[in-house]
Amino acid sequence: MQLKHWTGGELLQTKAHAADSERFYPAISTDTRSIGEGEVFVPLKGDQFDGHRFLSAALDKKAGMLVIEKDAAELAVYLDLVKKDESAPDLLLVEDSGAAYQDIARGFRTTLEASVIGVTGSVGKTTTRRMIYQMIESQVKAEQSAKNFNNQVGLPRTILSTDLETQALVAELGMARQGEIEILSQISLPDIAVITHVGMSHAESLGSMSDILAEKVSIAAGMKENGLLIVNGDDDMLEGWILRQRPPVPVWYIASSQNVGRLERDGIPVFWAEHVRMDREGVSFIGRSNLTPDERWPVFLKVPGSHLVPAALFGLAVAYAMGLNMQEAAASASRFTPADSRQEVFRIGSVDVMDDSYNASPESLLSALETASLLSADNARFVTVLGGLRELGRYSFEAHENAAVELLNAGVDLVFLVGEETRTTHDYLKRNKQGAAMVAGWFETCEEVIPEVIASLEPGDFLLLKASRFYELEKIGEALKNIERAMGS
Repeated sequence: MQLKHWTGGELLQTKAHAADSERFYPAISTDTRSIGEGEVFVPLKGDQFDGHRFLSAALDKKAGMLVIEKDAAELAVYLDLVKKDESAPDLLLVEDSGAAYQDIARGFRTTLEASVIGVTGSVGKTTTRRMIYQMIESQVKAEQSAKNFNNQVGLPRTILSTDLETQALVAELGMARQGEIEILSQISLPDIAVITHVGMSHAESLGSMSDILAEKVSIAAGMKENGLLIVNGDDDMLEGWILRQRPPVPVWYIASSQNVGRLERDGIPVFWAEHVRMDREGVSFIGRSNLTPDERWPVFLKVPGSHLVPAALFGLAVAYAMGLNMQEAAASASRFTPADSRQEVFRIGSVDVMDDSYNASPESLLSALETASLLSADNARFVTVLGGLRELGRYSFEAHENAAVELLNAGVDLVFLVGEETRTTHDYLKRNKQGAAMVAGWFETCEEVIPEVIASLEPGDFLLLKASRFYELEKIGEALKNIERAMGS
């Protein structure tokens, strides 16, 4: 019985079930609303809920097995059921149902023939994960994490839903607390691991930048010695860690062209971009690597964004590591589309809007401002709504002062500031003439700023929306679209 072996749990069955050596469960479920007949139900627990309360619902849906914690109050009922009812589901008794769910996922991972590409980093995880998938899926049967299923519940769900015939799984590894990336690495056992960047995100929960670095590089914990670690060579912290620690797995870099010479001296393969061009139509560049100095891989992305260049370089590096046709991988990038509210550019009436409100960090703010500054060159004004950058801990004050400097450098004409964190940005801008003229006001919430933004926009403006997800700035874009619909009707 594999589930018993993977979890170390105690299996209890009726006599009829125990005699069935071919007993099979079609899937693992944590949700009784969607569980199917014969499936295994794992009741997860959280601070505000306990899935054990839904064991009876799983029983009503004819679950094939119930995983139950040994100290659960509900256990006695199901122990009695197994003794008296020959049709009762199997019981797997475990110490911790959440840990058991992860153990089952790890065990199932070992049965997959798919190569697992694990993606982590302080910024750019989702874009890079989606880009890698886009660049390999035309050549191999590939799957990727659904939405942002990147935590200790979402990642096991991703693995357990993977088709046995899949050849490559691109899995996102996120974190909310210290030690989580290592746990996820031990569950997913990546063949290829990607680290996009080490930044200030989650500093509030992790502490220092060195703590954040340690968390991100722990993605290598679950890798075999013949795995491959691909990191951003433009990141000084990652490069320094590699030179100091010499990780036990091979390392490749992606990097900007100006850093290639230095990185090559370390004897490490590098992928880089030459002749980068960006306009409203998209981004283009020539991909290269010192692994094959004579080859050139033209890449064109139909959406603008400087952050897409490193994501595509990671895609090229993964494709090369997998032995895929590089020209086809490069061409596949042209079919990439951004996820909702990630540097999504659209027009409402005569106003161009760049919605990058899904989330924000100091690094992604700089990328958004660089992209928006270029795209707004022909617009009447460059208007920005900037919400607070959250979870930065000790680095919050510095980051929001730097945000003011970046707003000035980007040539923003008018800025609306939202959220307590941006008081620092407001005060910094108000201390000089150019900054004071730029500030349209400070607002506590998105709801407060919406009517002010709508009233201030003029024909030909370019509007950038950027903030941590908490501030829901996508509501501004929705409000503008609603106005346009109302005028159209």
